[in-house]
Amino acid sequence: MTTDGTQSIRALERGIKVLRALGALKVASLRALHSATGLPKPTLLRILHTLEQGGLAWRSIYDGHWRHTADWAPPTGNSTAYGRLVEVAAPHLVALQRSALWPSDLLVHRDHAMELAESSRRLSGLALNPRYHVGYRVDLFLSAPGRAWLAFCTQAEREAEFAHFEAAPPVNARSAAVFRNEIDDILHQTRERGYAVRDSAFGGSELPMEGFDDGLDAIAVPVACSAGVHAAINLVWPRRYDLRAKIVEAHLHDLQATAARIAQAFDATRSS
Repeated sequence: MTTDGTQSIRALERGIKVLRALGALKVASLRALHSATGLPKPTLLRILHTLEQGGLAWRSIYDGHWRHTADWAPPTGNSTAYGRLVEVAAPHLVALQRSALWPSDLLVHRDHAMELAESSRRLSGLALNPRYHVGYRVDLFLSAPGRAWLAFCTQAEREAEFAHFEAAPPVNARSAAVFRNEIDDILHQTRERGYAVRDSAFGGSELPMEGFDDGLDAIAVPVACSAGVHAAINLVWPRRYDLRAKIVEAHLHDLQATAARIAQAFDATRSS
C-alpha cells in the first residue's frame, strides 16, 4: 500500500527489486540474485525472463550469468556500445556453433588488447580452461582476433597501437618478435585471405607456450560496423586435430556471414 492508499503491484515491486540487485551486482548468477533479493528461484527465473523479453536484462551464453542490458545500465565510456554489440551477437554465435559445431568467441578491442566479451564454448562441449572468462584479455599480435582487428581497423587506430607498443613492448617474447619483425607481412596476408590465423607459438596467454598452452587453434574475421571495426569473432578447435584447412574450406563463409549479421544488427540498434 502506498502513502496515498493506492494498492501497489506486487509483481512489479519484485521486478524492481531484481533490477536493483542487478544494478548493484553488475553480473549475477541465479544463486547470487536469490541471496540478494530473497526471492524463490522459480520466481526469480520468471522475473528474469520477463525482463529479458522486455529488453531490460540478458543472460550470457558464455557463463550463464545475468546482466542489465546496455540501454538500461548507466553508460561508462564505450560500455553502452560494447554491451549492445555483445547482446546482439549472442544469438548469431549460437547459430554459428550449431552450424559449424566448433565454438566461437566475440572479442572487442579495448586498451591495447582484445577482450573476451561472449562465447559459445559452453554450448559446444569443448572443455573450458578456467583462465578464460568474460573480460579475459588476449594478445593483439599473436591471437587470430587481434590480427583480424589490426588488419581491418583504420590506419590511425593501427598506428596508435604500434606507437603504444614501441613505448611499452609486449611481455610475451614471441609477441615482441612478431611486432618488431613480422607484423606488416602478417597483416598484409590477413587482408589478402580475408581472415586471420592464430600464431603457431601462441598458447593463449602472456606466458610462453611452455608456461601455458590451451591447446587450441583459431581463425578470426573482423566485425565491420558502419562506425568501424570494434570487434572480431573466431572459430576455435583443438590444435591436435590439424583442422585449419578443413575449417577454412567448410566454415569461413559462415564465419564471415555471421560477422556481417552481427554488424548489421548492431548498426540497426544504433540507428533506432
